[in-house]
Amino acid sequence: MDQADILTVLVLVKERWKVTKKIGGGGFGEIYEALDLLTRVSVALKVESAQQPKQVLKMEVAVLKKLQGKEHVCRFVGCGRNDRFNYVVMELQGRNLAELRRSMTRGTFTVSTTLRLGRQTLEAIESIHSVGFLHRDIKPSNFAMGRFPSTCRTCYMLDFGLARQFTNSCQEVRPPRPVAGFRGTVRYASVNAHKNKEMGRHDDLWSLFYMLVEFMVGQLPWRKIKDKEHVGKLKDTYDHRLMLKHLPAEFTVFLDHISNLDYFTKPDYQLLLSVFDNSMKTYNVVENDPYDWERTGSDGTLTINATATTPQHHTRLTPAHMGMANASLIPGDLARENTDDVLQDEQLSDNGENNPPPDRRPGSPSMPRANQEADVWEELDRNRNRIRTAVWKVERRTHRHQAYSLMEILVDGNIFDRSCLLIYRHICII
Repeated sequence: MDQADILTVLVLVKERWKVTKKIGGGGFGEIYEALDLLTRVSVALKVESAQQPKQVLKMEVAVLKKLQGKEHVCRFVGCGRNDRFNYVVMELQGRNLAELRRSMTRGTFTVSTTLRLGRQTLEAIESIHSVGFLHRDIKPSNFAMGRFPSTCRTCYMLDFGLARQFTNSCQEVRPPRPVAGFRGTVRYASVNAHKNKEMGRHDDLWSLFYMLVEFMVGQLPWRKIKDKEHVGKLKDTYDHRLMLKHLPAEFTVFLDHISNLDYFTKPDYQLLLSVFDNSMKTYNVVENDPYDWERTGSDGTLTINATATTPQHHTRLTPAHMGMANASLIPGDLARENTDDVLQDEQLSDNGENNPPPDRRPGSPSMPRANQEADVWEELDRNRNRIRTAVWKVERRTHRHQAYSLMEILVDGNIFDRSCLLIYRHICII
């Protein structure tokens, strides 16, 4: 544990969330994995010091609440404050896209994975814009895949600490400030951000464009340059059309569109989505194709790893400690928390927000138990003849032998033959 860590392992926040490990941190706060003692599910716990001059969690909570119900947004669990720190609790996700790309042998994604991730990322950006906010820090590490079988192919947007509302109460675009200051991450920031101009919706899209190029190439032209001013000048004079040679031909439309946008103009999201759709048709990309990290080895077999518990932020996670021994209250934790001053328009109060929902959402995952039978949904590309989704159940390994119980294998209503079963036994990992 670092000396400056706000929390320690096994401490209890609000008598509900037990810290199991630290999974990230930075200048604005720290991120922990915690066990929700009411639901027995691991969650992400973000905290910032109450004495920190620059407080960002109030924006995180405001945006997260407005986005609830959107496909690419983490579920809000709770929030509050005490005399030591402010905190927000949300759904825990899997590995972020930066980690996943770096885990590839060549540090790149295939065009299939790039297009499908890019489309989901664009949908997430459109979602936050639709509620009147800019993200202002679009980058691979701020997007992560779900960690359950039902969510492991969905990409989630993270970290709204730098978000800004660009509309007023009448849903009109606010006048831009003459000088706004730099916001974002140097590698992916737009030229406008480098020039300290007020950022608009198109600036989030410029960051997405840089992400896509990095996915395909493995790096950007200014990767090794640390100086923000130097990178800004390079971007300003760089011919971005050179980047198109690394992307499908349809992305000429994408680049032309975002190049012609200004602060006030609403992007044509449908046009941009069509760029991905048309590219997927050109390259025969199917939505249910395995992602690059779902493949192992040169033979292209699949790894079943839908429930990986790597974190959604910056560092790798091992499985969470689930024990309850030695849990203790944090010194200074208030019996009743006054949260009125954490948000101006949103209150982080005890008004039922920190209580578990009475009913679990339909289809939401539950934590697997020790000897629980696991359902596995996977795709098999056998001799390049795509087999539709197969559902089957696998019992856990007993002693040194693997016992497979084939409950049901259906492909478009047809039962697999014995040879297919042998293939599955060969590639599946229990």
